[in-house]
Amino acid sequence: MPTVLDPLDAPPLNWGFMGPGGIAATVAECLVKGTRQRLVAVGSRSRERAEAFAARFGAPRAYGSYEALAADPEVDVVYVATLHHTHHRLARLALEAGKAVLVEKAFTLNQAEARDLAELAAERGLFLMEAMWTRFLPHMTALRQWVAAGRLGEVRYVQGDFGFASAYDPTSRFFDPAVGGGALLDRGVYPLYLAADLLGLPERVTASATLAPSGADSQVSAILDYPNGQALIESSMIVTTPQEAWVAGTEAMVRLAGAYWRPTTLELRSGGKVEMWSRETLAAGYEYELAEVARRVSDAATESPLMPVSQSVGLMGVLDQIRAQIGVKFPGD
Repeated sequence: MPTVLDPLDAPPLNWGFMGPGGIAATVAECLVKGTRQRLVAVGSRSRERAEAFAARFGAPRAYGSYEALAADPEVDVVYVATLHHTHHRLARLALEAGKAVLVEKAFTLNQAEARDLAELAAERGLFLMEAMWTRFLPHMTALRQWVAAGRLGEVRYVQGDFGFASAYDPTSRFFDPAVGGGALLDRGVYPLYLAADLLGLPERVTASATLAPSGADSQVSAILDYPNGQALIESSMIVTTPQEAWVAGTEAMVRLAGAYWRPTTLELRSGGKVEMWSRETLAAGYEYELAEVARRVSDAATESPLMPVSQSVGLMGVLDQIRAQIGVKFPGD
């Protein structure tokens, strides 16, 4: 049977959150309910929003600037949960303050920004990780263990989609390229990172897209070519898709039931037989990612082998290639 680490076993650290938005609230709930980690500070451009978030989740301090949070001597780890276009600046701010950093996906706007953060973290000997939380969920741990045990044979094909309809608003974070909006960075990263988890970085990418009037990508499909396989990834803000994923090997295939990007059930299919595997989570599932960071930081590691910085940098390059093919530009390109 697959072995999954208990997030409650991870050493408790002091966390500071940059950005009191929706994703930060979900992560904070998991931190409180599913780990022994401590939320000690919240930073925002709005002190009122920071104070409300801190009161909601029991954090003792709230700051009206990100600089103040980064300077808090009691914060061990900074979690950057702001909009895409601010990730580079705020992660750099936290690293320069000597903090371990967890950066919400997508890691940065482009590969140049990602490489800059990687170099700074390496220079300072600090932990840095992209918050691709699905990498740490129980079903992904089980899938990797099945693959390592040879139960699928050689993995040759990965397919994943992530789409849900969003009302068009050129000023929203979904549809504004100036803040990194678009289906690719918001949703396409999930199937892309699933493929990279199992197949690594592709040798070639072929992409097509539908663009919104704002210039953001509203629907994207891409074929990733590898030496011994392929992956098909799809993302959309126009329609709601099944949100399923398939991993096929030479001996068997696995279905990750929708929505595969959050806690779900695995179906191993081989020779007409189906084997099911599932695991209940303590909260929404982000607790496994938080526990991974706590374990690595406590061990003085500078990255996680499950989501290494080098792969985040490489995948930002793949995203850059896709955007170049579909004609989407961000600030700094």
